[in-house]
Amino acid sequence: MSENRQGPLERYLSILEIVAASNRSLNLTELSVLMNLPKPTIHRLVGVLQKSGALQSDEGRQRGFHIGRRMWRILQLGRDQRVVANFAQIVCDQLTERIMETCYVVKLGVDAVHTIVRSVPDQGYRLHVFPGEELPAHAAASAKAILAYQDDTVLEKILHEPLVRLTERTTTDISAVKAELELVRQRGYAVCDREIDANIMAYGCPVFLDDAGVLYSIGVTGPCSRLEQQPADFWVQALQDGARQFATLLSAAET
Repeated sequence: MSENRQGPLERYLSILEIVAASNRSLNLTELSVLMNLPKPTIHRLVGVLQKSGALQSDEGRQRGFHIGRRMWRILQLGRDQRVVANFAQIVCDQLTERIMETCYVVKLGVDAVHTIVRSVPDQGYRLHVFPGEELPAHAAASAKAILAYQDDTVLEKILHEPLVRLTERTTTDISAVKAELELVRQRGYAVCDREIDANIMAYGCPVFLDDAGVLYSIGVTGPCSRLEQQPADFWVQALQDGARQFATLLSAAET
């Protein structure tokens, strides 16, 4: 490869392709040889990729580079959504059978959070979540469970004024919402307590994906009269089990 014959985008993509195909981290010298480009050029290209999160570096004197979280997120978001929905439905169906309430999986979008599947027991509450529905990110437990693990760039796209007041309990101040997201990170789950409907509660737990972070969450919702009969730990433990199962299914499908 020659620098004069390649455009900038092609060089960036070639580096990512070479690093992704390697079974170990590659340092600048190795990349220079493999790309047939001067080391200063490789240093500049890698610096841009590293700054954008597409590459990450190892610690130590012989610093190597491997695929970064930004690329893993792109790969996850670009997966066949029919496969993702099938796995999510399996998890939701099993979880609903276990706790006998409406369960659902949601996904981070470009500027919103959407429900992808749900499962409803015979006596379940049916009117709160629907596949494909955009959730109020400042109020929905499942949305907050995702947003708590995003950077400011993502939050700015999704949380912007005015935040709609849906009930008397809805938080409409962005600073207060962000403070709640910090609490979600600390305890590992989110709550929607009458913030969307005056009679409805929900819990949401993040789905942690290796290298890609949090792009999905799993939630349970129902009338306050039923969900308040159990402590929060009852619902959270079930959701966390489902989140781990979903992450395992997604990971296994990659191999």
